[in-house]
Amino acid sequence: MTDRPAFYLFPYLRLRVGVTAGPWSLQPLDPKKLAAPFDDFGRTLSALLARFRDEAGQPLTTATLVQRTEPELAPGEAREHERDALRAAVSFAVADANAGYGNEIPWDASAFDVATAEVATFLVGEISALENGTFVRTRGGTLNYRRIGGGTVHDDFVVVTPPEGLVAIPELTLDGELLEAVYRVAVDALSDESLKINREVLAALHWHSRAWENSPLHTMPDVLVQLKTAIEALSGKTGTAAGIAVLEGIYRSVSGTISASDFLWQESGPSFPREFNKATKMYSSFGHWYWYLTDTRNAIVHDTESPVMEHIADGSPFQGNLFRVAERVTRELIKIRLAHLGHAEAALSPTSRGHLRIARQLGQQIRTIAPLQI
Repeated sequence: MTDRPAFYLFPYLRLRVGVTAGPWSLQPLDPKKLAAPFDDFGRTLSALLARFRDEAGQPLTTATLVQRTEPELAPGEAREHERDALRAAVSFAVADANAGYGNEIPWDASAFDVATAEVATFLVGEISALENGTFVRTRGGTLNYRRIGGGTVHDDFVVVTPPEGLVAIPELTLDGELLEAVYRVAVDALSDESLKINREVLAALHWHSRAWENSPLHTMPDVLVQLKTAIEALSGKTGTAAGIAVLEGIYRSVSGTISASDFLWQESGPSFPREFNKATKMYSSFGHWYWYLTDTRNAIVHDTESPVMEHIADGSPFQGNLFRVAERVTRELIKIRLAHLGHAEAALSPTSRGHLRIARQLGQQIRTIAPLQI
């Protein structure tokens, strides 16, 4: 066990119910319940939470407390890897929670509050610092990091403003199966014995999370480049033509499974022409769309052009707003890869999981995405 135990908090994450990921338990936190007369830790934690401001500038009244169900690891790479894996898992689960029970996000719903990457902000602090109330504020990032003062959590002047891109703190239900799968794959990807496929998934998770950042400095061209990078990471290929073959192979593995209808890719569909260097070649719906995403990314990077956001291909399931489709494709491919790595239910919607459990109880055989032979 570590000689300096830590506490873990997602200040801007509001959960309807608790959930677990590996040795971590995430629970909704109400500081009023913790502020018992003889609970020093609870009172100090409540005081800490009151220093944070929400998207409207008001003190936070709840958060998500993270606790280990196993002894804390000693300081070192393994300990940092577990924290990084937890952050990756929560970030992806938060983004996926926008989709509700399926892979499609209800973008045009009037009451829809988007949970951006800022909701998954992770705070790590030492218990010893929390008990005496020490609180140090910082500003900047990798290129310019500054301490701008501090105090204790009991000082009125200590206020932590919300992340710049935080516009809503919706109440979410995180998918426990998905959270567990991402955490396990991320931990493996960060180990010295990691497989290439695990590292590809972790890279895709990173770029997908970056695409969900909502800073005013983060533009739609940034988002499209990040999503293209995430999908390319999953292909393991730098060339588009080679990447299409791999990515369609990933999608094709869902054919005939219980979850096949949840994904944009369909086994049968129209083909579309692409003209390049005065030559025309036919591509599948996915291949045609992926070339369009590649051409758009290249225009952004090399020509600094404003992207044309609408992919027009009548009859293609990939037709539509380029960001919305690319975001969904990225999530779908990540989920399928999680299934390939032994987490079959992570790729299923809650409805499909329910059908699968009933079928198993009845002794029926239902096909799910099969793990890869690695």
